[in-house]
Amino acid sequence: MNLKNYSLRKILCSVLGVTILSFGISICKGSLLGMDTYTGMNTAVSNYLGASLGNYQLVLNILLLLSMLFFGRHLLGLGTVINMVFVGYMVDFFLSMFKGTFISADEEKSFLVKIMLLIVGAIILCLGASLYMTADLGVAPYDALAIMIADHAPNVSFRVARIGTDFICVVVGFIFGTVLGDSPFGTIVGVGTILTAFGTGPFIEFFNHTISAFLVGEVQQD
Repeated sequence: MNLKNYSLRKILCSVLGVTILSFGISICKGSLLGMDTYTGMNTAVSNYLGASLGNYQLVLNILLLLSMLFFGRHLLGLGTVINMVFVGYMVDFFLSMFKGTFISADEEKSFLVKIMLLIVGAIILCLGASLYMTADLGVAPYDALAIMIADHAPNVSFRVARIGTDFICVVVGFIFGTVLGDSPFGTIVGVGTILTAFGTGPFIEFFNHTISAFLVGEVQQD
């Protein structure tokens, strides 16, 4: 953890990024077409166990944080803590705000509305992820997992490691959400899961060089 990288502006941007990210995830859940791999898995398991998403995700993040202490200490930072503690609870908060509205996951909606919510939620998610990443104050525990695997496993690239961890999340989410739980197929792990796993990169990169770079103060001067 290099304290020279810290500034009030970066800390505020990291917090804002996590908030926007959580907002986007909540909208994606309301689309009933699937969520991002990690939150989708945690939502399925927490629903099955009768626990809140915030509490369950925090416990899992703490376990992943312990692995970071041994295998990825250089990835730790204030942003790690902000992400691991607040995302689950913020998603719970936004979902409670959506109750009774067309965004709520409990409300019936047309396929067109579902698609619109998924697209809007994914774009907002990408903006939040970009802002959080551009602040560069530490890596989220789940994101760090693939990095640590690539760093310590011979001949395993980050891309392969990330696909592997995402695949595990999808399988676990499907088992606890659909096979053992009562979530219809596609509502937690679905089209939105595939979209966020493989299709968000270009949007995050775009936001990295535009909005996030401006807010964090990383715009290059000509």
